[in-house]
Amino acid sequence: MPVSLTTKTVTYETYSVKGKTLADIAKSIKKSGPKDPNDNKKVAFLTTTALDAEITKGKYAADGKPKVDKKTGWYEVTFKIKSLKLILTPSVKCPKRSVSGLSPRATIEWYRFYASALVHEGKHVEKAKKESEKIAKEIDKLRGKGLAETERDAATMAEEDLKHVIHNYFFIERERLNEIHRKFDHSTHHGEKQGALLDTSIT
Repeated sequence: MPVSLTTKTVTYETYSVKGKTLADIAKSIKKSGPKDPNDNKKVAFLTTTALDAEITKGKYAADGKPKVDKKTGWYEVTFKIKSLKLILTPSVKCPKRSVSGLSPRATIEWYRFYASALVHEGKHVEKAKKESEKIAKEIDKLRGKGLAETERDAATMAEEDLKHVIHNYFFIERERLNEIHRKFDHSTHHGEKQGALLDTSIT
């Protein structure tokens, strides 16, 4: 397929949390954790996925032979994508895993919670990748058209029109990724149903 998707390696941005108990750490997370843009609440882990299209670096070509209008004699040219790269850049903001001062039982619970949360965030990335693949297939079907007195001018117009069509479609449809994240977090309560819930009763 002319439109390809490249998924970059997940990057992790950490923030510090502190406390001698899990309850203290939970309070620290509420103070220092990232804010989910969908519900405006502080969370322990937050995945973001930026999808970009290298439209100016893409290659485009005529889709079939040009048509000639019988009345005006003008050329109508249709352009398609020859090659275009989409880039998905996932990142996760999360607390630092290393926490000092916890009891052995609390430390085990902290590590369990941390691992469960990372699994949940990994699913966010997978869902974003699948949706980006759908967007790539949709963009591949887009076409641009140009109408001019000469075939060359019509081709130039068709290419510019295609770039414009891709730009408009892409910058609207990439917002679907945020909706994917919102629905997933809503259905799992930010991963709590999947084990990403810190048991602060453990001391």
